[in-house]
Amino acid sequence: MRIVGFHHVKFGVTDIATTERFATDFGLKTVETRNGVLYMKTAGGDAYNYVAEPSDVRRFLGMAFAVEDISDLEQAVRDHGATPIVAIDGPGGGYSVSLTDPEGQCVWLVTGIAGEHLPVSHRPLALNVPDARTRFNAAQSTRALQPAHLFRLGHIGLYVKDFATMAAWYERVLGLKASDTMFAGEPDHKIAGFFRIDRGADYVDHHVVFLAQWGKTDAHHISFEIEDFEAQFIAHRWLESRGWKPNWGVGRHPLGSHVFDVWFDPDGYRFETFSDTDLVNNQHQGGNYDVKEAQMDLWSSESPERYFA
Repeated sequence: MRIVGFHHVKFGVTDIATTERFATDFGLKTVETRNGVLYMKTAGGDAYNYVAEPSDVRRFLGMAFAVEDISDLEQAVRDHGATPIVAIDGPGGGYSVSLTDPEGQCVWLVTGIAGEHLPVSHRPLALNVPDARTRFNAAQSTRALQPAHLFRLGHIGLYVKDFATMAAWYERVLGLKASDTMFAGEPDHKIAGFFRIDRGADYVDHHVVFLAQWGKTDAHHISFEIEDFEAQFIAHRWLESRGWKPNWGVGRHPLGSHVFDVWFDPDGYRFETFSDTDLVNNQHQGGNYDVKEAQMDLWSSESPERYFA
């Protein structure tokens, strides 16, 4: 079974109109509302990346990974006990099966969803640094104060109760590979890890799933790629001007290296932008790090507690 990408996430939200307003300010675009379910997307080619449905209480409803073709869905049914293949009732059609991880979270595998492949254009920063001058007789480009230009859904962070069991399932069933892990006390007592899609020699993001043992099962954050750190600072300023609540950032993670900025949605779930992430392949040599010595943000001395609590 070959996962090719992270496709979408789904949440139950307590006020769908307010959630749509926040997500629009964050940079997502509304695709449609179908039978009360809201579908939104980035500027990338997927038909949708974020799905929300009305709920009495906030709930994380699951995540979907794209696979190469229908034979991967058949393999998931045959080898991993996935539900039978069904046609997807959503924008772009396609087919899916569902799995349930050891802590009860839904994982869909999808294929054949027709996206709208829009050209993505942006003006990269032209930086003048001491040994590489690139901008002459020109001021740094200015960017409007407006919602972020999001390119794709990149990864998800999950709270879990039992890291070892969950890590084993995501590796065995989805074929994910650990890029880096963290331990508490003894090196064998791993409590967190960053897991990437396995594409062999092809380079992929440092992680598509982050698991952190925290005494509960839920989504911690969903993360969308943005062009660069300056765009993140401008998006941060924009979200502040709109009255939304920040969690952490702009900062830089030491593991994965990406620059990040995290905001709370109206139900308290975290939405993150990221840029400049590490790309790794099957030659990557991962590490196992003591959580007591780990830093959450190389640009800040604050305790990681605020990021996770």
